[in-house]
Amino acid sequence: MYAQPSCVPPKGRCAEQGFRLAVYEAGHALTARALGLKVISVRMLPRPPVLVSDKTFTANNWQSFIETLEIRIIELFGGQIAEEIACSSNSCCSGDIARIDELCRLVAGLRGDVDAETVLFDLEDVAQKIFTDTAVRDAIVPIAEFFHARTEAGRESIDGADIEAELDKFIPAPEKKKPWHKKMFSRGAA
Repeated sequence: MYAQPSCVPPKGRCAEQGFRLAVYEAGHALTARALGLKVISVRMLPRPPVLVSDKTFTANNWQSFIETLEIRIIELFGGQIAEEIACSSNSCCSGDIARIDELCRLVAGLRGDVDAETVLFDLEDVAQKIFTDTAVRDAIVPIAEFFHARTEAGRESIDGADIEAELDKFIPAPEKKKPWHKKMFSRGAA
């Protein structure tokens, strides 16, 4: 569904590239929150947008590395899904599809038991599931407005503590970090 940018040009506030980028970054932040990750910072740059969350290895093995790659793929989908929901367009950072494809091929190669297309569709499903939660959907625009206001005030980088406090207004922080794949997605260990 998100394999190609929408042909429909964004309208209203979403016609502004800066606000669309803020929506996109809000999608990343909301995805990180849903996965139980702490957001460290967001850099609001025209291309490529960067979200830094605490993607750390849970163990010293390949499965932990693969999980980190899968988390990145889900976050990339999250930005596009948020933009589609809020702006009826996912054209802001359409280059993510190439990154998603590349990471899916890497995951498939490391796992050795699944093809890249299956990885892509499975992880896209996980990202879409995050945005079926009404609270997450309703938080997209307010979080985007927070990012956009900070950018308009001249702040290219937004501190994670400020973002976490803003996210807390809409989506409660998880009590403790649980492995994301056990909460949302079960694929079995490699």
